[in-house]
Amino acid sequence: MKKIKLVDAIILFVGLGFIVMFVDQVIYKKGRFSDSYFFLMFGIGAILTFLYRRGNQILKENDQKGKKK
Repeated sequence: MKKIKLVDAIILFVGLGFIVMFVDQVIYKKGRFSDSYFFLMFGIGAILTFLYRRGNQILKENDQKGKKK
């Protein structure tokens, strides 16, 4: 099982937290979509950053395995 780095875990959970705040503001508190839009964008941005960092890490691991052979 591959371990996730602390920074990557923080980025992922911050992104999920922003999305939860967006859902809370729009659905439960009946706020306007435009007032909570930045929560959605920060959440999506953080999750995409996590995926980008994780993909680069996997590519580096595959390159190292290929060079060892």
